[in-house]
Amino acid sequence: MQRQIEDNADINPILDRQIDEITADLSRVYGRNLRTLPLENLKTLVKYILVMRTETNLSQHYRRDIIDTLTKFGFRCNFKTARREDVISFLDSFRKPETVDPLHKWIGTYNSFRVHLLRFFRWYYSPAMEPSKRPKPAVVDDIPELKRKEVSIYKPSDLWTPEDDLLFLKYCSSKRDKCYHAVSRDLSCRPDELLKLKVKDITYKQVPNGRPIRRGSS
Repeated sequence: MQRQIEDNADINPILDRQIDEITADLSRVYGRNLRTLPLENLKTLVKYILVMRTETNLSQHYRRDIIDTLTKFGFRCNFKTARREDVISFLDSFRKPETVDPLHKWIGTYNSFRVHLLRFFRWYYSPAMEPSKRPKPAVVDDIPELKRKEVSIYKPSDLWTPEDDLLFLKYCSSKRDKCYHAVSRDLSCRPDELLKLKVKDITYKQVPNGRPIRRGSS
């Protein structure tokens, strides 16, 4: 299936509004890419995102990744006629040789796209069933998760030292960024966990010298 260059002229106002809805607060490129998908794939993808918002509490990050995965796959073949070989070919397109990616970071991309496609096709072939009871269809059957030898893709040299932190805090001009960085280092939270913190989540611990220390809930 060849990728269309221009927006799909058959997109009606309702579908166009739904595209805006599912790409709200995302980069405009996601909406533009969706509008160039073949119409049948576009309608299916939009419906899936709307259903997923009801079935699960989709985070912005997860919604973006689903749209990205299915848009890229939707440019390659029709969802309705997709075969297992098409899925494998799509996933294999993200493989990289050792000389280019010695830490095998591509495996993370491969596994992430695999999960999104697995969940999508389970819904596609059994939309009326409860999410946990949807069987795995043949199109995504026997496509195992890949294992990576490395425990982490990061090297010790990739991590900031306390000296790096102090240097950043000294020269960073944004109070907001300085606050975020300091709190993230103290709490070791994921970014989305940290950004969801409220003032009420902060508690005080009294220390012997009588000065209160603020602590965020973990």
